[in-house]
Amino acid sequence: MYIASMSKFSLALVIISFLYGRVRGQHLPVAVNFQKSYQQQSRSIDGSPGKNYWQNGAKYAIRVNFNPDTRALAGSEGIDYYNNSPDTLKKVVFKLYPNLYQAQAMRNVPIAADDLTKGVSIQNMQLDSVSIAEKKRVIRGTNMYVTGLRILPGQHVHFDVDFNYTLNKTSFIRTGQVDTGAFMIAYFFPRIAVYDDIDGWNEYPYMGKEEFYNDYCDFSVDLTVPGNYVVWATGELQNATKVYQPGIIQRIQQALAADSVIDIISSANWDNDEVLVPGASHHWLFEAKNVTDFAFALSRHYIWKAAGVQVEENRRVQANAVYNPLHHSFEPVVNYIRKTIDVISHHTPGVPFPYPHETVFEGLDAMEYPMMVNNLPFEGLEAVQFTIHEVYHTLFPFYVGSNETKYSFMDEGWATYSEFMLLKEMGTDFRDEYDLRSINESAGTDIDMPIMTPTAQLYGAARFSNKDLKPALGFRYLHELLGDALLNKALRYYVSQWNGKHPTPYDFFACMNKGAGINLDWFWQNWYFEKNVPDLGIDQVTGNSVVIARVGAGMVPVHVEVTYTDGSKERISRPVDCWKDGKRKLTLPFTAKKKVACIQLGDDYDADVDRANNTRCLQ
Repeated sequence: MYIASMSKFSLALVIISFLYGRVRGQHLPVAVNFQKSYQQQSRSIDGSPGKNYWQNGAKYAIRVNFNPDTRALAGSEGIDYYNNSPDTLKKVVFKLYPNLYQAQAMRNVPIAADDLTKGVSIQNMQLDSVSIAEKKRVIRGTNMYVTGLRILPGQHVHFDVDFNYTLNKTSFIRTGQVDTGAFMIAYFFPRIAVYDDIDGWNEYPYMGKEEFYNDYCDFSVDLTVPGNYVVWATGELQNATKVYQPGIIQRIQQALAADSVIDIISSANWDNDEVLVPGASHHWLFEAKNVTDFAFALSRHYIWKAAGVQVEENRRVQANAVYNPLHHSFEPVVNYIRKTIDVISHHTPGVPFPYPHETVFEGLDAMEYPMMVNNLPFEGLEAVQFTIHEVYHTLFPFYVGSNETKYSFMDEGWATYSEFMLLKEMGTDFRDEYDLRSINESAGTDIDMPIMTPTAQLYGAARFSNKDLKPALGFRYLHELLGDALLNKALRYYVSQWNGKHPTPYDFFACMNKGAGINLDWFWQNWYFEKNVPDLGIDQVTGNSVVIARVGAGMVPVHVEVTYTDGSKERISRPVDCWKDGKRKLTLPFTAKKKVACIQLGDDYDADVDRANNTRCLQ
């Protein structure tokens, strides 16, 4: 018995050592809580889901009554929850996101005193038709802990919850009243938090800045609002003939089939009572399958422009812009939506847009939800950038369900990069450039952190740098190294492995390596795991060559413009892998045998904390 036990123990050590060795073989440091997923084979070292991968999920049947005059939202929900984990769940954590406005809640954003409330009130809660006593429900900020449970592996249970709260009038943080006749309503229902193989329950409190991490679920939602309001939402409307007049339905159908913009609802339609079926109130029924969240918006005066986009041979998607008719800066937005959907579907990464519509609704923020976007009436370049950014979030974190609460660079990096990548596709005259000051002024400072730092630990100037801009530049440098075809191949491979699932950063890095067929760990290590300073400088000019010094440890591409005395120019570039072997100096020969007047180092997307050493004029 003793010998047999020792034999099993030794074998386990061998297996664990092998797994850890393979993880270390990636040359990336792996945190302890991630290592167990390799041991349990819920994830694979090559980045794909393991043979024992699992994730929990639910089906939500939600009924809501919203009163725009009082902003009172009352709802009930039935939740069928599926414990697909190998663990017995002795508690369930719910997210009560509107408790951001609870007077006693912790916050890292300011909220007006008039918007502070008692938070979400839970009138009734049942598990499999048995009431859950209030003493078993502990609410701490935006988390509600339901204790004393025993949900077995593979078990399906049913929760019933009655709830209400008052929507915020001001202090608009991703949700709230826009004006007296328009509302964006999100994160409104009690939902079961993610339980995963990395951290167990997602107990990160929502404090305003950090975003979200939700399971893939099915939603059946019945929204009751006054009869003079139109509702737009995640998913597909199930009862259009019960709420819209025939002319509106006809134009919705035309818009989906059209390649040009259709005015579905105009101001004249509102003035002439041509929008809604007469009634004191309407039920709006929506269905959404396998999505991470549900949000809705309503207005009694917004106009609606739409057009279709062909994303696959037999499938079209509808692009919708819904906004205040007084805000003319919103007029081109529908075309920006269309073009972004088209590029996602056919170019970068070449994944057919996965949902039936994308609706940009004018609000008081810039925020994405499944199939919905809330954008301010931005003007000029900002209108283009914010539309691209928010629509691109459809892929990350919605189609590929990364944890943006903990590692927001996994979605914000790609969405910010899309602003660079797609700007030239929009057919505008805006210059392809970006303000890099957040990196150049924070890199190497005491508040700077590696990109891999959990988002909740990022503060100050380094926050945007490390969760948005620095990863976006990393993707740009990777794009320059790999080229369109190979980058898109790698990205499609990652999407194919993890759409509808919850990848970690390690899964992403390994998938990109495998998809590209290139070990990029040197790049992930330098740019994502280390606190390095990007700083290149011109070291010296000798004859017909220039020596570039990597003054800081950060790896960035080399872009040099040589101006000759006759006014001609030569551009010399090296992708970021020119530094991967650890060299700190690089000699670049000039092609032309001419006299050099001036040398300029760096382009508009090369991070560099000290540009004083980037120019050398010889005359």
